[in-house]
Amino acid sequence: MAFPFLSLLAAPLRAAPSPGAQVEARTLAILDPIDLHTQKPDPDWGEFLRRNVQTNTKWRVISRDTILAKFKDYKIDPHTACHEFQCAFDAGNILSAEFVLFGSVTGLDNVYAYTLNLVHTPTSQVVWSRVGDVRKKELGMPGAALEASLAQVCANLGPDQLRTGRREKRGLLSVLDLSAEGTTPSRMMAERVATHLYASRNYDIMGKKEMEELLGALGINKSAFAPTDSNIIRMGGKMDISNLVYSSLSMSKTGDYQLQLALYDVAEKKKVREWSVKSSDDFRRLLEFEDKFFTSLFKASEYDLSPAANPVLARHWTFAGVGMGVAAATVCGYLAYTANQDADQAYAEFQMARSRQSAESLQSKVRTKERNSLVFGTIGGIAMLGAGVVLAFSF
Repeated sequence: MAFPFLSLLAAPLRAAPSPGAQVEARTLAILDPIDLHTQKPDPDWGEFLRRNVQTNTKWRVISRDTILAKFKDYKIDPHTACHEFQCAFDAGNILSAEFVLFGSVTGLDNVYAYTLNLVHTPTSQVVWSRVGDVRKKELGMPGAALEASLAQVCANLGPDQLRTGRREKRGLLSVLDLSAEGTTPSRMMAERVATHLYASRNYDIMGKKEMEELLGALGINKSAFAPTDSNIIRMGGKMDISNLVYSSLSMSKTGDYQLQLALYDVAEKKKVREWSVKSSDDFRRLLEFEDKFFTSLFKASEYDLSPAANPVLARHWTFAGVGMGVAAATVCGYLAYTANQDADQAYAEFQMARSRQSAESLQSKVRTKERNSLVFGTIGGIAMLGAGVVLAFSF
C-alpha cells in the first residue's frame, strides 16, 4: 500500500500535554499483518491484535471498518500488502493516527514467525519493534503458541513504555539482500532483518523499494553482483550510504537452508562483523542464528555507547574514578595534617594558659582539632582504599 503523494501531508498530530493535565488515550491504527507466503494482509491476525491491544485503555484503537472506509475514500486497495515504513507512515496521516502498527505473520513448515513495528506518525520514525517465532502446536491447534506469544506482546505494549524522542543516528543504512527472490523463506528473513534494524534505532533506514530504485539508477544488477568485501564497500560508496548489511539465504543441494550475514561500515571501508555461513534443515534454527547475530551486534561496544558495554570508555571512567578517589584522599590528608598541626599548637597554648576560663576554651579547641584530624584522616583513607579497589577490579 504505497501512498507517496501523502508524504507531503506529514504534520504533528497532537500537542504534548501540559504537566498535570489528564492524558488522553493515544490513537493507534493496526494494519492487518502480511502473510509473506501469499503476500496478502491477514484480517484474522489483524483482528486478534486489535482485540488484545485495546484491552489497555490507554490506547484508542481504530476499528478495521473505519480503516477500510478511509482507504476507500482515498481509492486505496486495502488488500495490497503494507509491511514497510513509508506506507505505514502514509496510513497514519490518512487515519489521523498518532501510532501505526504494521508487520507480518507467516507460517513455514513447523514454524510461525512474526515481525511488528510501531510508527510514530508525528516524528516520522519507528519507535518500537519486535521479532519472534514459535513452533506450531500439534493436535489441531497449530496457532495456539503464536496466539499466546502475540497476546503477551500486546499486553506489554503500552504508550507509557514508548520513547518518541529522536535519537542521534550513525548514518544511512541499507540492506543488500542477495537471497533467492520470490521464496517465502527469503521474504521472511528479509522482513526480520529490516525489523531488527528498526529496533536498534541507530540508523536512518533506506527502504527496499528505494534501494531497488537506486541500484537501477546506478546500473547495478543484483543477480550478477559478486558479493566480495571490496565490491560491497565500493557499491556502498556509490550509493552514498554509511553502513550496509549483507544478507543471503539460499538452499543447498542437500535441501538445507544456508544463511550468511555481515555488516559493513562503508564510511570506514571495513567489515564490522561477519558470521560464518550457517546451514540447517530446520528453518527455525536459522531464525535463532539471525536473532543472535543482531542481538549481539547491537550490544557490541561499537554500537552501545554505555560504559558497561564499551571497554575503552569504561576504562576511561575507571581511571577518572580512581583519579577522583586519589584527589579526595589527598585533600582529606592535607586537611587532617592541618587539623593535627592546629591541635598541637592549641595544646601548647593550653599548657601556657593563665586562667581557668582560658584553659577550658583552649582544651575544647584541642578536642575539636583532634576530632577533625581523625575524621579527615578516616575519609582520606577510605577514599584511597576505594580508588585502589576500583583500579584492582578494572583489570
